[in-house]
Amino acid sequence: MTSQTYSGFANAEDAANEVDSLRFVMSQMINGMATAALVKVVAVDPGAETVDVHPMVRQIDGAGMGVDHGTIHGMPYFVHRAGTAAVLVKPQLGDIGVAVFCHSDISVVKETRMPANPATRRRFDWADGLYMGGFIGETPTTLVEVDDLNGVTITVPADKHITLNGNVQHNGDWVTTGTITGQTDVVAAGISGKSHKHGGITRGTGTSDAPA
Repeated sequence: MTSQTYSGFANAEDAANEVDSLRFVMSQMINGMATAALVKVVAVDPGAETVDVHPMVRQIDGAGMGVDHGTIHGMPYFVHRAGTAAVLVKPQLGDIGVAVFCHSDISVVKETRMPANPATRRRFDWADGLYMGGFIGETPTTLVEVDDLNGVTITVPADKHITLNGNVQHNGDWVTTGTITGQTDVVAAGISGKSHKHGGITRGTGTSDAPA
């Protein structure tokens, strides 16, 4: 039978005996479980740290025809956290990533952030998903690379900046292809770049030479 004429998921063998019938029913129940899926981000709420996503792989009906999934709303996205420290990369519209789906209803825990009983008896449901970040994406132009050959490399396009909020302590040699700007001051070996003085000059109206 071709997919154009096939009108159901069961075939003659599935009704041959009780064992095959039970196997078919169990298979259909398993097929209804949400486990993990590739999804596309269609909306982002940075304040709530959630995304709306659309599953990428279509459902198939009994005739073999594709049926689009609906949009899954309010899915928490992954932020690498340890206490109040975090590495935050906000999802962007159009990102493709993996969503995983929990064993039980997580709606109460999402709301209260405390241990709680599940609000319903649903299992492996599309409503209980977590977005785990990007896969199959475009080549990044803003990135942090970490490897044991070159160490840590931070790259941003020419029209963007690396912004550091807070005090910076550096031990070692600076290697940069850009400009380092300190809004308050830049201190090197205890010498202020903003208020340092030069010795060996006669006070007057002139200026000293450029740094040697």
